[in-house]
Amino acid sequence: MIQRPFKMILLFAISGISFTACSTLQSPMSTAQQPLEQVKNIGASPTTEGNIARLLKQGQNCTIEFTGYFDGGQAVEHWTFNQAGLISAGSTTQHLRNRTLVSSNTATAFDIDDPAVQENFKKLQSNFSAGKLAQCH
Repeated sequence: MIQRPFKMILLFAISGISFTACSTLQSPMSTAQQPLEQVKNIGASPTTEGNIARLLKQGQNCTIEFTGYFDGGQAVEHWTFNQAGLISAGSTTQHLRNRTLVSSNTATAFDIDDPAVQENFKKLQSNFSAGKLAQCH
């Protein structure tokens, strides 16, 4: 009886680690991320409290990492881009109650060809200084 919950927990843990590894490792020769800029409490939809957006440079690409806290959890989005444009984007959501995980993480990959996704990306970029964004091109 106890084996099933253990197997489910193990499955979710391995899935989370695998997703993280696949989404953050770009190549065996990847360099460390260099923080370029961080902004807090940007206008975001849906509304979040105490959100943070960080602009990070890694090799030839940059990533915007947006963390938004909402009633019942948090969402972390990663938007990876270079001089040619948006390469990939997605989010991971954790559902919490009293700082305890109440359900498995939800991962979503955004369709980077969708005009609404492109518009959201441009809006997110507009929160960073032109000088810092220029380091990504």
